[in-house]
Amino acid sequence: MGRPKYRVVNDHKSSFPYALIAVKGDELLVGKEDPEMPNWYWCKNIHDVEAWVPVTHITILGNKGILTQDYNSVELDVREGEVVQFLGETLGWMECLNYEWRYGWIPKDKLILI
Repeated sequence: MGRPKYRVVNDHKSSFPYALIAVKGDELLVGKEDPEMPNWYWCKNIHDVEAWVPVTHITILGNKGILTQDYNSVELDVREGEVVQFLGETLGWMECLNYEWRYGWIPKDKLILI
């Protein structure tokens, strides 16, 4: 049995040209919560790379946080009609692989199960 497949129903273009990549146990500086997407926090690592991190991946202690699992913030650019493989879901976003085996996050509302 393979991974579930989803069809892209609306194009998605990455918001950032870079990614925050960190491993379980890494410490991050935790900033503001996203007012449009609750439970996503603007974080910065020791290399000054900043990105949104879901609360499901971090334990927040004041303005510091510890990752509870590996994390990669890269978003996946996709076009309507494209098919992707599902890897996981967190707070309105889905982790996917495209047909070129590229990994990234896509907003859940831009996908439909096929």
